Amino acid sequence: MKCKKNIVLASASPRRKELLKQAGWEFEVLVSDCEETITEKRPSRIVTQLSDQKAENVWDRLSDEQQADSLVIGADTIVALDGLILGKPRTKERAVEMLQKLSGNANQVFTGVTLLWMDQGKKKTHTFYDMTEVKVAALSVEEIQDYVEKGTCLDKAGAYGIQNEFAPYVTEICGDYSNVVGLPLAALYAQMKSCGLICMNGCAAPSVSVSGKIKGVIFDLDGTLADTLESIAYCGNYAMRACKLPEIAREKYRYFVGNGADTLIRRCLIYSGDEELKLYEKAYARYRIVFQEHCMDQVTVYPGMMETLQTMKANGIRLAVLSNKPHEETQQVVYSLFGKDLFDTVLGNRPGIAKKPSTQGVQEILSGWDLEAEEVMYVGDTATDMMTGNTAGALTVGVLWGFRDREELEKYRAQEIVERPEELLGLI
Repeated sequence: MKCKKNIVLASASPRRKELLKQAGWEFEVLVSDCEETITEKRPSRIVTQLSDQKAENVWDRLSDEQQADSLVIGADTIVALDGLILGKPRTKERAVEMLQKLSGNANQVFTGVTLLWMDQGKKKTHTFYDMTEVKVAALSVEEIQDYVEKGTCLDKAGAYGIQNEFAPYVTEICGDYSNVVGLPLAALYAQMKSCGLICMNGCAAPSVSVSGKIKGVIFDLDGTLADTLESIAYCGNYAMRACKLPEIAREKYRYFVGNGADTLIRRCLIYSGDEELKLYEKAYARYRIVFQEHCMDQVTVYPGMMETLQTMKANGIRLAVLSNKPHEETQQVVYSLFGKDLFDTVLGNRPGIAKKPSTQGVQEILSGWDLEAEEVMYVGDTATDMMTGNTAGALTVGVLWGFRDREELEKYRAQEIVERPEELLGLI
């Protein structure tokens, strides 16, 4: 596992350097000296804004020859508690205040990462973030004072370092430990791989070639490209708890998803006994708030999907995502998992555009590509997807690795059913 470029880390953080060493990557350090400017308010956007600034600062200081051979990595980490941003305390008094707030509560650690490199003479930029939730034990005044006096927390976001003397006070972690340290290694590797920056086994090109009348493929997102069930269930149950309703088993969400967030919440409420949907406004509002920050929790790309998409792309097939998930979150999930260059079009639910099974979204994609429906394959995992593809006139394919079963796909007239992503190549 090697990077195709020379890695330049735009940070002096010893923690980030140690993490890169653990990953086995060689790198050099060129510290960003830019004046950081924050205009965003959401934690996830703050860290990505700052990581962009750091990476761009270092990139601009490289020569043309260095830029051609380098991958610049910029990163920034902050801690948030109920929306309150906790930066580096700098003073012991401020550190005590922060730790008092964190005591007995769960905080969220956000790390933004920006990748900059040259590809075929063009500058490429890819930015993503990772979030890990950290639960802290209830701390006594003496424990806080003792930790602060050690002097290791003043330069750390949130006034604590999970890798040092604070470790005994962390009772639970949800997410990537390395993200809390300062650099989400798992996400970084996945993003570098999706951007074509990782070299393995001689960097062999895909061996499968495709040809035929299909010139474009439109994919559903949830249950088709990625397993998002964990994040949806987490946010749905957060909304249920906010309404003082019992949590719902994760597997039930397989049958609640597919028709948008509003329908998901209605199904959850009805299942929980609120058949008149009296709690809908409150539950939906809570869901939307928490989903903005947790839409990537434990989301994974299905095995074989990345390679299949890359093979399609390499053979000139146009690629699109059409989801009933809100548009902003759809783009966030897709770009985080696959980068911004793999898909030609990414569309979620937007005002004025009817949700699937309406074919408005499909028609919008076809118009932008200047293709006819019979030149396109539509791929999904639910009845909603089968209705969408068939009504549009596309080759409609059901997948069995998603949220529904073969019986549902056959009932709603899937023209083809596949068990593995690689099988899609044989249908093109």
